[in-house]
Amino acid sequence: MDQFRIGVGLWCVSFAADRFLSSGYRKPHTLEEQIKIVSKIEGAESVDLHTSDFEGIEPKEVVKMVKDNGLKVNAVNANIFGDPIFKYGAYTNTDEKVRRKAIDLSKKSIDIAREMEANISSLWPGQDGFDYYFQNDYYYQWDSTVSALKEICEYAPDMKFAYEYKAKEPRMFSLVSNAAKTVLLVQEVNVPNLGVTLDYGHALFAKENAAESLCLINRAGRLFNVHFNDAYGIDDDDLMAGSVNIWSNLEFFWYLKQTNYDGYITLDMFPYREDPFEACSLAVRMVKTLEQITDDLDSATIKKYQKDNDAARILELLRKEVLEKK
Repeated sequence: MDQFRIGVGLWCVSFAADRFLSSGYRKPHTLEEQIKIVSKIEGAESVDLHTSDFEGIEPKEVVKMVKDNGLKVNAVNANIFGDPIFKYGAYTNTDEKVRRKAIDLSKKSIDIAREMEANISSLWPGQDGFDYYFQNDYYYQWDSTVSALKEICEYAPDMKFAYEYKAKEPRMFSLVSNAAKTVLLVQEVNVPNLGVTLDYGHALFAKENAAESLCLINRAGRLFNVHFNDAYGIDDDDLMAGSVNIWSNLEFFWYLKQTNYDGYITLDMFPYREDPFEACSLAVRMVKTLEQITDDLDSATIKKYQKDNDAARILELLRKEVLEKK
């Protein structure tokens, strides 16, 4: 693939709140201020938004803001997780009126994406799952999700939808919690415009090797969207990209370079205490540096050593090419 195209989720530069400080760690920025911040990040080319970003504002106004600041829109995502009405689920809600609202909001996300000249909507029904044993009918949850996704994808067959998996949070168990279950879901829905959003931190959180997850999803031909950040793998940390797992980062990008993925690598971070402009700028530089290292690796020799199952020689090659390189 060519050089990575890098985008920024607008939530990265908005206010950042957690359950200990629900008011947020800094003053929230307006939508226009968020776009302007991203436009100043060297190397950032696109933004991702949520349907909730358009409350009280027309999409055409946002289009102008984005274009005036030299950016593009990669995705408009349905906010089917941040409204109390979805506390018992979105696509899996047993109240058909609430379930219908989630489906309609997902359709609206792609309507807005069209106006924004984007071609994808990332779907993360974060409230779909369960907290207690016997709380939910698992057959119903899966069937209702498959049915909803079929309807949404058939509504806009020319546009792409990407399901984003996560192990848990806000529910104790997410319905679709790992890469393999997501591929299974996508294959059961069985429409060409449904794929997967691979969030690097979510893969770690699911106790996966992110590069292996990438290969599994790509093998199914369903790698539609990539979110990048970093994490310790215990929670969904959303730390600055390139800040924790350098070897894993490099392997992830090494395998990504071997795919035909042509979308953006979108930063999905929550710099709670750090300045969001500085944090995202550093993350972009880290991605570019990691990409350059990946491009310089002796891939032919790595593949030869892989056939020999020779981990020591691979690590020695990496030590020389990465750690000793001046």
